[in-house]
Amino acid sequence: MKSGILYVLLFFSTVLMAQSASEAEALFNDKQYLKAKNVYESLLKKRPKDALNNYRFARCCYELKDYEQAIKHFELAGNRYPLKDLYLGELYFSTYRFEESLTAYQAYMATLPPGDKKYAETEAKLKKSEMAAKLLKRVEDIAILDSVVVNKNEFLRYYKFSDELGTLTQELIKLNERQSQDKVIYTTQRGDRLCFSDSLKGNMDIFSSFKLLDNWSLPVSISNVINTDANENYPFLMLDGVTLYFASDGENSIGGYDIFITKYASGSQDFLVPENIGMPFNSPANDYMMVIDEQQRIGWFATDRNQPAGKVMIYKFIPNETKILFRTEDKDLLRRVAQLKVNRKAENVNMYPVENLQQQETANEAEFSVVINDSTIYTRFEQFQSTQALSRFKEWLKMKKELQILKNELQQMREHYSITQKTEEKNILMRKILDSEQKLIDLEKLAQQKLLEACNLEVKYIERK
Repeated sequence: MKSGILYVLLFFSTVLMAQSASEAEALFNDKQYLKAKNVYESLLKKRPKDALNNYRFARCCYELKDYEQAIKHFELAGNRYPLKDLYLGELYFSTYRFEESLTAYQAYMATLPPGDKKYAETEAKLKKSEMAAKLLKRVEDIAILDSVVVNKNEFLRYYKFSDELGTLTQELIKLNERQSQDKVIYTTQRGDRLCFSDSLKGNMDIFSSFKLLDNWSLPVSISNVINTDANENYPFLMLDGVTLYFASDGENSIGGYDIFITKYASGSQDFLVPENIGMPFNSPANDYMMVIDEQQRIGWFATDRNQPAGKVMIYKFIPNETKILFRTEDKDLLRRVAQLKVNRKAENVNMYPVENLQQQETANEAEFSVVINDSTIYTRFEQFQSTQALSRFKEWLKMKKELQILKNELQQMREHYSITQKTEEKNILMRKILDSEQKLIDLEKLAQQKLLEACNLEVKYIERK
């Protein structure tokens, strides 16, 4: 009798499971992923190792952007469904598990027949994973001052850098019926040079133009080394006139726009091969518009990672004079730092918000802002407690003025060189430019040394008190 009852219960249980599986499949095929997810979740409670149910449940989680659950159940789906490795490659990549992403893409590619068009597409993703895995080993340790979410169409108004850096303006241009791009125009402080982005043949490139006597020179591509078949945008030229930050979504980007840096080499009269500045600045999302204000020792960049459409996060940070890597054996912590989920914050000790510096200045305040350490910014001479530190700092201010004069002279010589036709005059100018560049390098090193001495002396004095 008992065996008969058990048989009946088992029969009805099997029928109900079959009905549930049929319902789940119908909902899944109809792309009603939330409802299908709930049914598959019930099925998995009864048969947690079922490959198909795990795969379908993972697909629902993927479509609903529940990535951690999707990863867990794709991994439980076994090897019966090759597409799960393609999804895992993408999911591992988006969660900064780049080595695992690489392995997943390789596994998927191994299942493709020769000549399959998906092979090349997956190979491109695999290369991104390789690149990202290398960048994750060199995550820069930066101190974040502030962050704010703003509308993308007006994000540049939140960049509060000093007037000496020049100006940045933003326009919106339509590439086609469905796609628009920012046109960003950088103008030097002297108003004699433009670096700007614009569209040719549907892609964004960066162009340059110089102020002549009564008009502007015809815009020319800033460099074939910089402009590619992809999009290049968001240019910013440093005060030295040779260091350029820009963004590109080309093959050396790990996803969307990445920020790159390059320098103009007078010897070759062209820019050096651009370098991806790495994490945490760059991510699988769009990252762009790096601006460094050397005078205030503050930088800005924008990113749309984890943001809804039309919004961007602007990070304000303290630039390192030389790259400082984040060192840890904890892989999860490293990933969180690379994603800017964890970062070293500069505390508000003797620190004035950059946005309010002008309002805070009085006739007795100096027009400067200097980071003494990661928690202190000085804006007035009387804030210095060490007389030795103050003396070194004033020497640095004097050198900074000399540097600006030298940079302006160097820029004028470069502009003159670019429009001069006579060979003899070009040769003379080239020698002067090379000589001035060396003077600039030497003076910059000396100035950096003076500022470092000033900061170290002030910190030691404060610590002794």
